[in-house]
Amino acid sequence: MSKSRTLAAALAGAMVLTPAAAVSAIDAEEYLARFEGTWEGGGSVIRNVDAGPLNVSCQVTGRKESGQMSIAGQCRAALIFSRAIGADLTKKNGRFVGTYVGSIIGPAQLAGSKSGDSIRLAMTWPEPVNGDTTATMILTNDGTGTFTMVVADEIDGETVETTRVSFSRR
Repeated sequence: MSKSRTLAAALAGAMVLTPAAAVSAIDAEEYLARFEGTWEGGGSVIRNVDAGPLNVSCQVTGRKESGQMSIAGQCRAALIFSRAIGADLTKKNGRFVGTYVGSIIGPAQLAGSKSGDSIRLAMTWPEPVNGDTTATMILTNDGTGTFTMVVADEIDGETVETTRVSFSRR
């Protein structure tokens, strides 16, 4: 193939790929917008593996700016505890990075990517939780007015959901 044909083929390929990349960026912005508004929900949280799960009720508010999203609010377990929770995410170079608050040990760092209707994030705690400093958070929002937040951690060699809260738009 001649140099001019190779260049023409490369340019044609770039023209085909460029609109797809633009759609991907728009999809990420539209996806983040799904979390905007006021939400309430409930589920279970394991604060201590020896004590088992607690039922919680939560209220959060989601906000979105260009390439950024924050979810912040409160969860309570009857009269046992009330805790501020939140996640701040920024889209950088096709990945999401940010922080999660909700643990008494301090904020966890988040890093991950979007796949379909979910963002899968590696969590890194400032000190060990359940024997290590890592866990996984999955935020899922299919655009129908609900979303879930699941935190999974490896405990004694098994993956355990330490948090599962489902939210509905108010």
